[in-house]
Amino acid sequence: MKERTVEGDSLYYDKKQGFASATNNIQVIDTVKNFVTRGNYAEIFEEKDSLFIIEKAVAISIVDKDSTFIHGDTLLITGAPRKRIVRTYHDVKIFKSDLQGKCDSIHTDQKTGVTKMFRNPVLWSDGNQITGDTIHLISNVETEKLDSLKVLNNAFIVSKDSLSIDEYNQIKGRNMFGKFKENKLKLLLVKGNAESVYYNRNEETGVIETITKEISSNIEFTLENGQIATIKYLKKSEGKTYPPSLFPSEDKKLQGFIWRESEQPKTKEDIFKDDKNQKLPVKSDKDFIKPLIMNDPKNNTRESTSKNK
Repeated sequence: MKERTVEGDSLYYDKKQGFASATNNIQVIDTVKNFVTRGNYAEIFEEKDSLFIIEKAVAISIVDKDSTFIHGDTLLITGAPRKRIVRTYHDVKIFKSDLQGKCDSIHTDQKTGVTKMFRNPVLWSDGNQITGDTIHLISNVETEKLDSLKVLNNAFIVSKDSLSIDEYNQIKGRNMFGKFKENKLKLLLVKGNAESVYYNRNEETGVIETITKEISSNIEFTLENGQIATIKYLKKSEGKTYPPSLFPSEDKKLQGFIWRESEQPKTKEDIFKDDKNQKLPVKSDKDFIKPLIMNDPKNNTRESTSKNK
């Protein structure tokens, strides 16, 4: 693994076996990509080109000076540079200045630029909450910028009306496809059983003038600053626009509505909030060296008998 540099408080390296382990304040730097992993226990297997990290494990990628932090109980990274697979397991949280997320597990393929979020995933982007059975984030492999998303099965996007206490603009459907521009969601296509509820405010006074509920097989939306700007019904639609006083209260929230703002990590520190205590693996009585640089040709350390003191 000539492309990685490993740092930590306590490090062990067996050159013959191609194995390294590290404990406490670990930092693994990928020198090919702007990619750093941190944690408090790591194991590295050179022949398999794999890295395993637990205990406050976090993967950090940097694009245009903006860092994305992905944290979970366990990080497993395998494969050669630019073809690496990054798997993050259990209680996963994502923080980026303009995008946050949460799910049980994540699978990222750096070759294709596809990140898949599994089990009760949720994303927050520009004031919108996005949920579905599975969410795919697709990045441009050249620029590494976020390009598009897919929300597969039970797709739902919600944004809280900025001037209300309990009113939410909502769009749901079977599947949802979105396009990003400069990391902001600009276009949404809802395919299959599309429904929407949205509040229309007077631009000058801010007063809600009408509320519209619409049903169609497919609906396309454009967004500006996280708010619906235009709507296009791609097939025949059924719907009605109401004055606020006559809007049926049972229609205020579409079936399947849930508001998960309390789960949103608002800072990079929030991704560690609800961590359960993890126990470090029991270390054998082997030597530790510091620092360890995997790509240093002069480093021929195999094993020692000294202990940390």
